[in-house]
Amino acid sequence: MELVGKYAVLHWGNEEFTIPRLKHGVLFLMSGYVGSQIHGCEYRIHLDYLRGRIVNEGVINGLQEHSRQLGVNEDGLGLELGWNPIIVNRGEEGVYFFNSKMKNWIGYADFSKPFIQEASLVMIRRNVPILGLPDLIINLDNKPTYILELKTTNNSTNLKFMRGREALQAESYFHMMNYLGLNPRGAAIIKIVRGSEFRIIDNIDLIIRSLDGGEDFVRLTKYVVIHRINVRDFNDFLKDVDYSLDYWLGLRNPRPSPSRGLCSGCEHRRYCPYSVVR
Repeated sequence: MELVGKYAVLHWGNEEFTIPRLKHGVLFLMSGYVGSQIHGCEYRIHLDYLRGRIVNEGVINGLQEHSRQLGVNEDGLGLELGWNPIIVNRGEEGVYFFNSKMKNWIGYADFSKPFIQEASLVMIRRNVPILGLPDLIINLDNKPTYILELKTTNNSTNLKFMRGREALQAESYFHMMNYLGLNPRGAAIIKIVRGSEFRIIDNIDLIIRSLDGGEDFVRLTKYVVIHRINVRDFNDFLKDVDYSLDYWLGLRNPRPSPSRGLCSGCEHRRYCPYSVVR
């Protein structure tokens, strides 16, 4: 990806895509945005870009737990607590971020390894690149087989719940891999209480047995559970993608979804015009 005048251009194989002008100057979408727009509050994302977002201790602790669970270094560990502008997918920073993630593109992966951490997936829809970064891909017989998305929490009560936006994020990775012709077998969310002794990359065989069992919910330990994703048809997924893109392409206004649950955890609740918690 590179900036050419007022536009960004994506070079993809032998093809070249001129990325349309997107809201807030973004150059590409993270696949997780689709789930947050469909099942969360889209107006929160809108305000994140207008005002910046708050990096709290939960964000930092979650990144640290991801690093411990997956054995990777998280770029975000350099974040400081407090207000931060979102620059990861716009301007020169967006070009740098996208190109740096493409160094770990799934097309370069060695599927003979037991697993791959944080490989990059890309699909292009309406000339807009969508970047996916699944936490873990488990390989069997030299093929990518299971996609795992890690979610961490401080409260064990949260383990038994899977949010719609979490399911759609994992589902997006499944469809993006199919889009690239990789045809995985399934996708799942693994939820872990931060600080537990369990470590994902040390328990791959246990996770495989649990996924092969076919159950929708499996408790691995008191502090670790797996939620299997019931993946929908690709066309149903694309409807959600297109609805999300309509906002970024400036074809509609952001959709607020005020609720006591969503608003109480939102950093913008004190001034958001739709907030029901102030």
